[in-house]
Amino acid sequence: MASASTREAREKYELKQKAVKYYDQNGVPKKMEEILNSMFYDNPDDVYGHLANYFAEHAKTPLISQISARHGFDSKGQTTVQTDMYCTVRNNKKLSAAVVSSSSNSSLPENTKPEDREEEDKAREAGVEAAIALLNGDINTRLQGVDPALQSDVDKILMKLYEELKAEEDERLAKEAAEQAALGGDGATPVKEEDASVSGKKGGKSSAKINPGTNKKKGKSVAVVVVPDEPKEKLLPGAESICVASRAACTAASAVREEPLYQHIATLRFGEIPKDMRVPIPMVTIIQSGRSAPGKLNCVKEFMVVPKPGMPIADSLKYCQKIYSYVAKTLVTKSGMAAQYGNDIGALCPSYDKPEQGLDILQDAITSLELTPGEDFFIALNLAGKEIFDYEKGKYEVMGGQQKVPEDLVEFWVELLGRYPSVVAIIDPMRKQEKEHWMRLCDRVSDKCYVIGNHTYPRPGLLLEEELTEEFKTSGTVLKLDQINTITDILESAKKMEDAENQIVLTTCYGETTDTFLADMAVGMNARFLKIGAPVRGERIALFNRLIQIENQLKLEGRLAFHGENVFPHIVPPPLPEPEEGEEAQEEEKKEEKGKKK
Repeated sequence: MASASTREAREKYELKQKAVKYYDQNGVPKKMEEILNSMFYDNPDDVYGHLANYFAEHAKTPLISQISARHGFDSKGQTTVQTDMYCTVRNNKKLSAAVVSSSSNSSLPENTKPEDREEEDKAREAGVEAAIALLNGDINTRLQGVDPALQSDVDKILMKLYEELKAEEDERLAKEAAEQAALGGDGATPVKEEDASVSGKKGGKSSAKINPGTNKKKGKSVAVVVVPDEPKEKLLPGAESICVASRAACTAASAVREEPLYQHIATLRFGEIPKDMRVPIPMVTIIQSGRSAPGKLNCVKEFMVVPKPGMPIADSLKYCQKIYSYVAKTLVTKSGMAAQYGNDIGALCPSYDKPEQGLDILQDAITSLELTPGEDFFIALNLAGKEIFDYEKGKYEVMGGQQKVPEDLVEFWVELLGRYPSVVAIIDPMRKQEKEHWMRLCDRVSDKCYVIGNHTYPRPGLLLEEELTEEFKTSGTVLKLDQINTITDILESAKKMEDAENQIVLTTCYGETTDTFLADMAVGMNARFLKIGAPVRGERIALFNRLIQIENQLKLEGRLAFHGENVFPHIVPPPLPEPEEGEEAQEEEKKEEKGKKK
C-alpha cells in the first residue's frame, strides 16, 4: 500500500515538474503576469475579450493547410474555377478565402461565328479541368505550411511549379518530334499555331511583304511592308490556376490578419500602411461599337465616361448610371425597344457609322445632367487598333469601306480629338508595331489626353523583364489579373510603369463574377483608373458597391484622399539618328545634281 502511494506521489511530482517546464518554455507565467497586471489598469469592458486579443497576438502564424477547387460559373454562364483556401488559425482549420475566378477574354474577334468558337470553348473547358486538378494536386501540396501573408514567396512557389510543368511539356513535345523523325518524317519543323498566321483570317499570310496592286505604266509593283505581330505566348492548360492561387493567398492573408483586403494589398505594394488612401476613378463603358457591332464604325470599340478627379465615388457612379439611362432612352426613341439591350459587359450596341455619333450622344447626356463635358465629366475611347488592322493591305479599317495607312490614321485621330477636347484618354490607337507613327501621334495629342497601352505590352510577368525604350512610350498602362499573372507581378509592374510616368488602369475580364477582389486591389495598389464595364448587372454592380463601401470606411477613419487633377506628360519622339560619316556629303551631291537638272 505504502509503495503504491509513494509511486503515485512521485509520478504526480514528475508531472508537475513537466508542466512547470512546459509553461516556462512557452513563457506562459510571465505573459499571464503581464496581462493581468496591465488589465487591471486598462479596465476593459470585455475582460475575456481583452485576454483573447492579448493571447491572439502571441499565437502561431496562421499557415495554409488546404486548397479545395471545383467548378463554378461566370457571368456568361461559362465554367470557371471556384477555390477555397483553408488556414490553420489558433489550432483550428478555418476557411480563409473563397475565390471565384473570371474567365479570360477570348483571343478570337468578337464577331466570330458561334461554330468557329467551338474549338476555343473546348480548350477553355479543358483548361478549367486542368486548373482544378492542379489546385487540388500540386499547388495544394506545395503551399501547405506556407504563410499566406508572404505573397512574394507564395508567387515564387507557384511560378516555379509552372516552369517545371512547362519544361516537362517541352521535353515531351521534343521527344515526340524525335520519335516522329525516326519513323521516317521529313524532319521539317512543325509550324506552331501562334506563328502560322498573324492575319487572324483563314489562309492569312505572315509574310511581311505583300503586293496589293501593280502600276502597269511604270511596270513596278507597290509593296506594302507589314511588321507582323509578336508571336502569342502559348500557355499550358490550367495556367489560370496560378492566378487563382495567388489571389486566394492574398485574400486569406487579409482574413487571418483581420484587416481589410485593400489595406493588406497596400502593405504589399508600399511596404507599409499608407496614411491616406484613394479610390480609383472609374472608367465606365456606355456604348460598345467596333467590328462586332452593327453599323460601319470600326475604329472605336468602347465609348466610356470618366468623372473628374476629386468627385466622390458614390456621386460619380450615380451620374454614370444617369448617363447610361439617358443614352438608352435616346436610342429607344430613335431605334425601338431593342436598342436598350446590352452585350456581355452590359454596354449598349447601337448602329453607328462614324465616331462623332457616339461622342455627341455622350456629351449630350453629360450636359443633360447640368454637368460640363471636359470639366465635370470626361470621355475615354478604347480604339483597339490591333482589331481593325488589315494585314493583307497594311491599313486600318476605321469605317466600313474606309481604310487608312498609319500616317493617315495619325491625322485622323489628331483631327477628331481636336474637335472633342472632352476626350481624356485613348487606348490602343494603333498597333505597337507602328512605333514611329505611334510616337508621332503621342507628340501631337499626349499633352491633351492619356495615350494608354493595352495590347502593346506583354503580360505583367514578362513586362518586368522587358526594357522600356525611348522608341515607344505611353502615358498609361492597362493591367489585368488573369491567367498566370500573380499579385506580385501586377504590383511590381505597376511600380515599374509608374516610374515611367504611366498611369495605371486596372481592368476586369469579360467573363466576370460577383467576386469584388479587383475593387480592393485597385484601392490598395493606388491605381488611378478602374475600367469596369457598364453600370448594370450584378457582377459589375458588386464592384461599384464595394468601391462605395471602401470610400465610406476610409472617410470614417479620416484617411480618404483623392487623385489629383489630370496631368498629361508630353511624349516626344526620339531624336533621329546622326548621319554616318560620308552620308552628309552624298546628300549634298544629290541636291546639287537635282539643282543642275532643274
